[in-house]
Amino acid sequence: MNKFAFSLMIFFLIAVLFIMSVDLAFARTFNNDFETGDLTDWEKTGTAFNFQPTWGDNPTARNRGQPSQHQGDWWLGLAERYQGPEKGAELGQSPGDLERNADGNIAPDFPQGTLTSIEFTIVGDTMNFLMGGGNRAWGTAEPCCVNLVIDEEVVRTMTGSNNESMTRREWDVSDLKGQIAQLVVVDQSSGGWGHPNFDDVHQADAGGDNIPWSQVTSVDARGKLAVSWAQMKKYY
Repeated sequence: MNKFAFSLMIFFLIAVLFIMSVDLAFARTFNNDFETGDLTDWEKTGTAFNFQPTWGDNPTARNRGQPSQHQGDWWLGLAERYQGPEKGAELGQSPGDLERNADGNIAPDFPQGTLTSIEFTIVGDTMNFLMGGGNRAWGTAEPCCVNLVIDEEVVRTMTGSNNESMTRREWDVSDLKGQIAQLVVVDQSSGGWGHPNFDDVHQADAGGDNIPWSQVTSVDARGKLAVSWAQMKKYY
């Protein structure tokens, strides 16, 4: 083997090892439960997500009688306007605070917008997540829902049941395996119960066991995730 061929082989091996290390790093970073305390890995439009994710059981903090039943500390509650004991305090927010309209008056359903996740591959038989808030279905005039989108087409959708308390919901996605998808949280209503609540999304195998997102995102994550300090704090 001549010196050039040997050098080329060494370069190739280093490149392969680098790509593998990048994949492993990115595979740990999907913000599926908002525990970074921000919207890393999601892209927002409009104003509905300006104070999201929210921190803690805000409905209970204002004696709503409908506990959020969120996972961890952070979740999407589109009527809420409290971002935790640190950032919330800096902004003059208090637990239980609600969204406001352009005049500064309390209007929990006023803001509208969308939140779209990074792309990921469907590898599971089902997807499950916590869902609450308004029952305003996709396809109606003012939807508030969560959609699974493939090639810009909504292939699955879910709403709340006019209750702040989130419950575990599930989609059968076995027929979508291998396809590239995104999640879109939609808030297009300013009317009564015009907000969704959402948290803790997973894919699961045929036995119902959640598949680690590291296995999901490693399929095609390279170059698609933006590693942030918030993510590093979460995982390391």
